[in-house]
Amino acid sequence: MNILEDLKALRKLPFTKTALQKYIIEIIENFFYSMFEYKNFPESMPKEMAERYLIWRGCCGADRVPEEVNNGMYKGTSVFLDASIAGGAEGESKKALDVYGLGTDVILTGANGYVITKGINEAAVGFNNSAHTTLRSFIVLTSEAIADALTAVRSGVAYSKNHPIYKARDNKEKAALNEHWKKVKDGDGSEDLAIASDNIDFVDMVNGAASAAQDNVINLSDPVNADKMQYIVKVVDDYMRWACGLYGQAIQGNGKMAQQTVDEVNGQTSFSFVLPNDMLYQRRLWCERMKKLGLVPEDAEIDFSAAFKVEEVKYKKEADIDENGAIDEVTEPGEEPEEEPEEQPEEEPEKGEEKDDE
Repeated sequence: MNILEDLKALRKLPFTKTALQKYIIEIIENFFYSMFEYKNFPESMPKEMAERYLIWRGCCGADRVPEEVNNGMYKGTSVFLDASIAGGAEGESKKALDVYGLGTDVILTGANGYVITKGINEAAVGFNNSAHTTLRSFIVLTSEAIADALTAVRSGVAYSKNHPIYKARDNKEKAALNEHWKKVKDGDGSEDLAIASDNIDFVDMVNGAASAAQDNVINLSDPVNADKMQYIVKVVDDYMRWACGLYGQAIQGNGKMAQQTVDEVNGQTSFSFVLPNDMLYQRRLWCERMKKLGLVPEDAEIDFSAAFKVEEVKYKKEADIDENGAIDEVTEPGEEPEEEPEEQPEEEPEKGEEKDDE
């Protein structure tokens, strides 16, 4: 691997909003892939595949593919499959939809073309959230907004460069100016103090120095307004805080207001775990369905990953949530709840002494 050659190849790629948005989508996608940890699952059931279906499709199926159908490396083992809820097929189900309007069958599809239709209770189907919806719109729209802001920042950087363009009277003068600028840019010590051109009128330069300086230079940039770029950068920060704050990472960044109270900051932490807790709840229900069908071992479980568990611990400490989910008392971060002093047993008077009258 030649890093220098890789960098040269990357520089040839056009810097467009579409290319930037694609990169941001990859970041957000990996953000969600890292949210949960699948413990004690078979090797044939990688977490990334399950989360990919849940995030982009809203649901995921788990089933054991027959050996005679799957001749690959996961032959006869439990796998994750794309799942589509459907009405009951003719002859397999008496009703197309249940009383809640949900399909009674599921169509399971593998990337190798394997397709099978089963009853909803014959395969383990899990959902991304309680609304049974994807994160597709959130990822695409958020990435587009951030890409817009970053594109504006890049344009602002280019616009803030001090880069005057000199108007040459002919190609000879243009070549002389370019050669001089090249020496200045390289800084090799060979810069000339003057350049020669047959078309430059010395009298005009002396008598009209001010007007000549204005007429011979074009400024396509405005470095004076470069300080306004901080507001565009602030927009990028706000987008990131908003997106992360919805899904378990209540970061403050440079947008934290000085007048925020501890209770307000704690409220943001609690709010940021509303959606992740719902997503975890649906995944745990799915895990129980897989255990019931014997697709995963009994000790299999789905929980928050380390990065999100740190925030969850902070959230639980702030609200004093016990293992059963009961909230005892809300405290400030780092503050331990006051313990009631233990009652000291009354000392028995020694022989020969009497208790004082109360």
